[in-house]
Amino acid sequence: MRSRGRQHRWKRGAVALEAAFCLPPLVLILILAVDTAWISLVQHQVGHAARLASRHGITGRADAVSDGAARVALCPGTGASGANPRVDHIRAIIAAEAAGLLRLADLCLGLGSYAGYQAIGRPEPLADINGNGRHDAGEAFTDINGNGVWDADQAVPTPGGGDQIAVYTLRYIAHPLVGLTPGLDGDIAIETRVVVRNEPF
Repeated sequence: MRSRGRQHRWKRGAVALEAAFCLPPLVLILILAVDTAWISLVQHQVGHAARLASRHGITGRADAVSDGAARVALCPGTGASGANPRVDHIRAIIAAEAAGLLRLADLCLGLGSYAGYQAIGRPEPLADINGNGRHDAGEAFTDINGNGVWDADQAVPTPGGGDQIAVYTLRYIAHPLVGLTPGLDGDIAIETRVVVRNEPF
């Protein structure tokens, strides 16, 4: 009788010991799965919003947006202006698509248009006298985007005109859902870029 009770206590102790060893790795795996799934969902939503906005942008339509409609911010340094009904509508489409899942305060839109695919990411043409790859005083350049200064990227900060190439860039700062996953414990910068050719409007 005594040996049976001792054996029962030994089994209970073994189960507790096994749980103590197995539970922390299982919880860590669960946390990793939750954070990874969340970041994947955010990436998908950012990409979907960018594609939806570009589908409207290629048509050249400039639908009016109501004053109360939410609009995603324009990324700083892009030179894009929101004082354009077409740009405002694109911003409103992104805000409507992203608002259910993403924090609009952490989301911004960058716009750029080019004459052709070969111009994407290329600097404005430059008479580089000293060969250093950038504009120095006295060197002539072609001001393609019309801002009065030489730029390392010749994009015009608009959705572009008919038959032009438009690049939509959405940037989002994601915050992990749980925040305990090693490597995913801080803010994560997510960027999606969609390149389309506008219709000949």
